[in-house]
Amino acid sequence: MSISSTFLVEIDGQPLPEDVTPLLTAAVVDDSQRLPDLFLLRFRDPGRVVISKSGAKVGSKAKISVLTADSQTPAELINGEITALEAEFDSTGTFTVIRGYDPAHRLFRGRRTVSYVQATASDIATTIARRAGLAVGEVTSTTTVYPQLSQAGETDWEVLERLARDTGFEVAVRDQKFTFGPPTQAVAAPGASADAARNPLVLQLGKDLLSFRSVISSAEQVKEVEVRGWDIATKKALKANAPAQTTSAELTAVSPADLANAFGDPTHVAASVPYRSQAEVDTAAKALAEEIAGTFAEFEATARGNPQLRAGAAIRIDQLGDPFDGKYVLTRSRHQFDPTTGYTTAFTVSGRQDRSLLGLTGGRSRVPQAPPGVVVGVVSDIQDPENAARVRLTFPWLSDDYVSDWARTVQPSAGADRGWTVLPEVGDEVLVSFEQGDFGRPYMIGGLFNGLDTPPSGPVDLVDSGSGAVNRRSMVSRKGHRLDLLDSDRSEGIRMATSDDKLLIFLDSTQTTITVHADGKVAIEGSKGISIDAATSSLELKGGDISVKATNGVSIDGGPSLKLTGVSSKLEGSATTEIKGGSLCSVSAAMVKIN
Repeated sequence: MSISSTFLVEIDGQPLPEDVTPLLTAAVVDDSQRLPDLFLLRFRDPGRVVISKSGAKVGSKAKISVLTADSQTPAELINGEITALEAEFDSTGTFTVIRGYDPAHRLFRGRRTVSYVQATASDIATTIARRAGLAVGEVTSTTTVYPQLSQAGETDWEVLERLARDTGFEVAVRDQKFTFGPPTQAVAAPGASADAARNPLVLQLGKDLLSFRSVISSAEQVKEVEVRGWDIATKKALKANAPAQTTSAELTAVSPADLANAFGDPTHVAASVPYRSQAEVDTAAKALAEEIAGTFAEFEATARGNPQLRAGAAIRIDQLGDPFDGKYVLTRSRHQFDPTTGYTTAFTVSGRQDRSLLGLTGGRSRVPQAPPGVVVGVVSDIQDPENAARVRLTFPWLSDDYVSDWARTVQPSAGADRGWTVLPEVGDEVLVSFEQGDFGRPYMIGGLFNGLDTPPSGPVDLVDSGSGAVNRRSMVSRKGHRLDLLDSDRSEGIRMATSDDKLLIFLDSTQTTITVHADGKVAIEGSKGISIDAATSSLELKGGDISVKATNGVSIDGGPSLKLTGVSSKLEGSATTEIKGGSLCSVSAAMVKIN
């Protein structure tokens, strides 16, 4: 490619004025598969006229194209928006700098907390793009449905990048339209028969490449990738395997598998994301395999100015020799024009690795990052459609309208048809933790008292004011029914009562007594018998009327004596009545009548 070229700049659809164009001293257009494309225009501006004459302002549209000696029409490099205006002064002079990005920069603006319910990755991507005011271009449909995906205090870009990483897709704005789909494959690069002199995507050492650095590395290369998860519905582990292979580079002499084989064919096992379905682990395994394998061949080079060298372009490199010759997909390109070097294009091939400063310092997470430690939440719904003792939560400290997915609740000894089942009430403040740091996977681990919701009072103080020991451990229901375990010096035992104490059972350890109280009726039933044993102590039955009825007979054994008394006594047998004494039978009254 010829270095004789001209950068063409339009602002809000108008070319730069003729007296401003010569002031342009440098132009840079940087595009990437991982970040919005950016541009920088630097003008020598001693009269401070560039901004006023060009009409540039923050928010203006800016289009930059390049016209080379090898083309008849300008090739567009970027169509973006001005986001910054700068003035500089130093010993070399006075300068005006205009900076901006393609429309994807809008996806970095603001952080929000929302949820996307019963949606696929492509559905979510389209929703976010439209909300940001972007025209939607090609969006490849995905099939995995997320019951609920959370955006927790994140930018739209972070959510899209996470979705893209999990599905093996790329997110970008191309030709002013939002795109979301699989990346270009290296196999799409020109074949061996393509003429380097005629095809701008075939680069040769000494002709097109001014400098280069190529690396073939076995670092982190593995035979295959295994991604694991957990299926709550079936209580079984999920597992998916994918061979480590990449579409970002295709070399004739070596592959990722060859490099891994040199050191024993290891497997990369990933279990850092709480995947819940087989479809999720299948997709994640393929994406992770591509991400790891894509680092086996990396390339950095500077070429003669070539507008076809853009992020996502598939190129062929020739005449470097094995193992470096082959096909590559560009991860990033930088088109630069200055009076000293003219028009040059630098590019990078790094697979799905983000070598930008943002990527290196900030990292990229596969889950919506939860705050460190635990957080407080408020219960908003307990009517779990699966009847699994789950709750939904709000986080008023984070958002006014965000509602979590159904959160599992920690229950002591929970198991198959066993364990405690103690649900909070709607409106209760609770303590929440997140599985593996994923904000979309909350767990309610307990309830909290606060300034309004205070601990319930009880029959004794909660803590002994003298010794500082715990006097009482209580379980109290919403309506006040309670169970108290009492350990105080003056009252020790177990007390169970309704809210109004009309029904009460008290196991008094201090007095070694059991009290059963009911304002109503007490019924004791035993299908195979009831035994009451007072040992050598007295047994007292007391009531307004006492009735003893048996279907087969009543036997009363008084031991050494039996005494039956009453103002009026009657002993009657409907068929036969027998009164018998062993050695003596005495019947005595003022009058004895025997029929």
